[in-house]
Amino acid sequence: MRRKVFSIVCGISLFFASAAMANTKSLVRVSNLKPSQISQLAAEGYDIPSVGRGYAEMVLEGPEISAFVKKGHTVKVLVRDLDEYVKNVKKTQNKNNAYYTYDTMVKRLNEWKEKFAGICRLESIGKSHEGRDIWALKISDNPEINEPEPAALLMGAHHAREWPSVEVPMATAKQLLEEYEGNEEIKRLVDNREIWIVPMVNPDGVTYSMEKSRMWRKNRRNNGNGTYGVDLNRNYGYQWGNVGASNSGSSDTYHGTGPFSEPESSTMRDFCIREKFQASISFHTYSELILYPFGYGYNIPNPDSKIFVKMASEMAKFNGYDPKNSAELYPAMGDSDDYFYGELKMLSFTFELCTTFIPNASQIATFNGLNVPACLYLIDKAGTYGLVNPDGREEIVNALDLPGSLRAIADIVNLFGNENNIGMRNEALKQLEKVSQRAASLVVEDMKNGNSAALEAVKNVPQASLAMSFARNRVLFEDAHRSGSIRPELVQMLKK
Repeated sequence: MRRKVFSIVCGISLFFASAAMANTKSLVRVSNLKPSQISQLAAEGYDIPSVGRGYAEMVLEGPEISAFVKKGHTVKVLVRDLDEYVKNVKKTQNKNNAYYTYDTMVKRLNEWKEKFAGICRLESIGKSHEGRDIWALKISDNPEINEPEPAALLMGAHHAREWPSVEVPMATAKQLLEEYEGNEEIKRLVDNREIWIVPMVNPDGVTYSMEKSRMWRKNRRNNGNGTYGVDLNRNYGYQWGNVGASNSGSSDTYHGTGPFSEPESSTMRDFCIREKFQASISFHTYSELILYPFGYGYNIPNPDSKIFVKMASEMAKFNGYDPKNSAELYPAMGDSDDYFYGELKMLSFTFELCTTFIPNASQIATFNGLNVPACLYLIDKAGTYGLVNPDGREEIVNALDLPGSLRAIADIVNLFGNENNIGMRNEALKQLEKVSQRAASLVVEDMKNGNSAALEAVKNVPQASLAMSFARNRVLFEDAHRSGSIRPELVQMLKK
């Protein structure tokens, strides 16, 4: 038996040493790994798209694979030649099922801009390293106006080879635009949110991946030492460093010369600072996971962990993915979620789509169907959970309509009603008071106009007792000091 195992090991080593002569990249599963070893491999800059109990799936060349075999690890080849794999995926495309290229994406975005001009606008928010526009589509009922509404962001293709990450944002935009007139829930979201879609953060890398049939991950910067590319999802400026990232320009996880050294990541930084988003999803492949901050180290305190866990769990009901903290895979510094939440206080999530980098094109509709509803959920909750700790929250709360106020009240009370963490509970209570004050002011305004619909709406929300108390006090004050401003029978409704 020992002789047989030895011959298999030698065979694998010789096979991959030969393959490496042609710079062949393979996807393999390396087993017999402890969690600490997986973290160390990530820290050394290995490209690890997926991990499980005792194993890591890695993109490796022949000598690297031979080294793992010699160390006694079990190595299973999942995809022998990733270049060939990409070529075969491209052959599955047809006129009905095809991945967006940069050009076809731009064409479709411009078509939507013309067809749905009343609810969307298209903007180039920056340029890539090679000079391509980074396009952002805004969807809202007044797209040319920056309204004080909760804002949500969907992003794709930080990593070039992850083509499905472009599809889900585009599919979400399609549903929002095409169903606005006939779907009441879609209309509510578009009318009460500012929704931005950036389908392709890394257009240079995606184009290179598609045209050169390379399993390319990074952008296309010439690093000046014979290597190309920076991993954009290791280039963000919150806790930028060497954990889960590499100093070597030849590594797929090269983090660049410094935080935001790349035009693509700095464009997203500036854009998010400008728009003050409440929530976001960055799409990647693969592993069927929903990840949330912090990812730069183990057991990093997250003051809004309860919101992240709740939202991730709810979104997982749509797609069946596993929700978890990013560092549970392995710590990695410089990713987008840590920056967006740590610095800008966005409720930022990463979706790891699918079970492989690029499924056959026939699967596009399937993974879109699983994930678009989760996107709609996030867009909605940007205006409820997103009010607890976003930038610019005062003006957003003050602009809420009554249905939006009541949804926010219900979500805040349901999530934090029995909170034991005093700091978290106090933060939630402060926001609950502000939203309840807003709801109460809308009730009083409605009653001054001789109506009771707003009052009845508040009565029908059990969690809105604080708003009802505020409304009662305001109405009684009005009746005592401005007699006649509210009809007597309406005042009596609040005295009961």
